[in-house]
Amino acid sequence: MQISKDQFLTLKEAAKFVGKSVHNVSYLITYGKINKYNSAGKVVKKGIKGLVFVSKNELEQYTKSWQKQLAQRRKSLNIKDQTLAFSQLSERERTKHIHRLHPYMGKFIPQLVEYYLKKNFTKKDIILDPFMGSGTTLAVSSELGLRSVGIEISPFNCMISNAKLQDYDIVKVSKEIEEIYNQTKKFSDAWTDSTSIGDSSISKSKYLNKWFAKRTLAELAFYKKKISDYQHQDILKIILTRAARSSRLVHHYDIATPTKPVTKPYKCRKHFTATPGSKKIHRMCHPLDRAIGKIKLYTFDTTKRIETFSKLRKSSDYLVLQGDSRFINLTKEVGARWKNVSINGIFTSPPYLGQIDYHGQHQYAYELLSIPTEVENEIGRKKLGKGKQAKEEYQKGISAVFANVSKSLHKDAKIFIVANDKANLYEKIIKDAGMKQISFKERPVEARAQGDKTPYSEKIFECALEN
Repeated sequence: MQISKDQFLTLKEAAKFVGKSVHNVSYLITYGKINKYNSAGKVVKKGIKGLVFVSKNELEQYTKSWQKQLAQRRKSLNIKDQTLAFSQLSERERTKHIHRLHPYMGKFIPQLVEYYLKKNFTKKDIILDPFMGSGTTLAVSSELGLRSVGIEISPFNCMISNAKLQDYDIVKVSKEIEEIYNQTKKFSDAWTDSTSIGDSSISKSKYLNKWFAKRTLAELAFYKKKISDYQHQDILKIILTRAARSSRLVHHYDIATPTKPVTKPYKCRKHFTATPGSKKIHRMCHPLDRAIGKIKLYTFDTTKRIETFSKLRKSSDYLVLQGDSRFINLTKEVGARWKNVSINGIFTSPPYLGQIDYHGQHQYAYELLSIPTEVENEIGRKKLGKGKQAKEEYQKGISAVFANVSKSLHKDAKIFIVANDKANLYEKIIKDAGMKQISFKERPVEARAQGDKTPYSEKIFECALEN
């Protein structure tokens, strides 16, 4: 008996049907949200040979249920204008091409940037993001043909941004990415328990030895050593650190914010042995003891993403500056790149107050690559909390940034600030920075991190300089 194509879909067809990845659909099966079927249309619980199918009806029912949950969360926020929710977009669209080159907590979706840049700027303009983060504003500017400048305190974030934005010779960079993977695979296949890590900065790191298995560290160290043999080192370092992040000794359900390493098998909240409507049985999972699988995954994923972006971008005219936006001489830096110009606008999302450990989220990268941190100069550090003093210091820091970079703006520059302003701090920030508020919008935001289902919104302030 052959299944009906009207009732069943392959994983690839299902992914296209719901606008997600094959990986996402596979997860629904693993979670017990939908069933897995064989070619005869029978439910199977274990692995099968040949194609795997899912029920179109089950997929539709799950999608409707999830959309209903999202609608209820958005309704609870009482935001009438849902234009900026971008709820019609699939996850794949919200994290398209290079925007998922490396995980980064605190970034905004590219569609929000695109919405404002398209409405307010033209191709001759220069856009500034004084809190560049992982480079979303600069990437969208490149797609739209705009020039852009990003300032970022974190050296690693600058590396992420440069890796995303570089104008690659796709054939050459693809060859390098594949070649270093193949060398690492040979090393991995020959690995034994007596194999030396070979990098003292890695072998002596208390953090790395705590959070990674011995074989994992050896593979990462080998890959790192080989990077110096190649031209495109930033993108190779991003593949390395992305693989490292996914290869830590952590629970599968807590990759974003783990608090302690896991060294033994555990009952996994993320993976179940179950079918829809039946009791969920937690699967026993094991922490990863090697990195080569993740290196392979991100090798091919990275190549695909930078190739896609290279076909879409209309400008390669950007400037990444590593430094403190409160003090950097922006006029000098921009003048060295473009003569007799001023910046036409800002689109940025300042750090959240006491909420995200912006350096800590990438500690594996700082340790692995021996990169110095600027954590002491972070504005709104999580460690300092959200008390009265922290709020006052935050206001001073953010307003100092805008006051400093305003010196390099055109007098009619348009300024857009995307902020998590639960504490209503931005009225004073805007005033103290020598700006005035023109308009204000609020948008609902979907879950930002694993397991985060709390209704949440952010504010978009449109400002101008006080003349």
